[in-house]
Amino acid sequence: MESTAFLILCIVVVMAAGFVQGLTSFGFALIAMPFLAKMIPFQEAVPIVVMLSLCTNLMVITGAWRHVDLKKIWILILSSLLAAPVGAYLLLLLDERLLKMFTGAFIVLIALLQLLGRTFPVKNEKLAFVPVGMISGLLNGSISMSGPPVALFLSNQRTGKDTFRANITAYAIILNIITIGTYAYGGMLTSSVLTGSLWLIPSMFVGVLLGIKAIKRLNDQWFRKLALWVIMGSGIWTIVSTL
Repeated sequence: MESTAFLILCIVVVMAAGFVQGLTSFGFALIAMPFLAKMIPFQEAVPIVVMLSLCTNLMVITGAWRHVDLKKIWILILSSLLAAPVGAYLLLLLDERLLKMFTGAFIVLIALLQLLGRTFPVKNEKLAFVPVGMISGLLNGSISMSGPPVALFLSNQRTGKDTFRANITAYAIILNIITIGTYAYGGMLTSSVLTGSLWLIPSMFVGVLLGIKAIKRLNDQWFRKLALWVIMGSGIWTIVSTL
């Protein structure tokens, strides 16, 4: 009975995370990880979430790939990959709780300012993607929060929902593949991880599908507001979980 309730709870969490991912093109790991990490061993939860994240991103990109801007994405990816090892080293130097608290507070502040109508448009987006990618890589290497910096920047630039979803999804797919490769090399893709992923894929699929259908009802303005609320929620959750 307990194992059945446990499985149902995991399915519900993954479906909800999938819905948010399908709707905004980010947020799956931010929602799924805190819950799954409390229900299954952390060493299994992390690779399961990354593998499911890859599946969600592949689903989203099938309908958005035409809007991917490779000229901007490659700069973002390269900057992130170069900064990720520094982020891992940063985690060794700084207290993880302090790092999460500061990051969460910063994300909430920027998201709140944008919700209140304060934006700081950057004219040279291609150049700006370098520091954005580096910040994303630093956070990915230290506390696995690569999505919010990119999402905040795209929102600040008032990027249309199609371009927003396409670019952040393409970026996430590359990071997912590289991360899964490192997990495979490190022997983290165990039979338990693969089995757990297979059990949760159907609920993830349903959630993402519902999110993709729901996004069609939102215009660019409402999409931007929704994305900012999700970003701010992730920052608040980061602070609360740390406390």
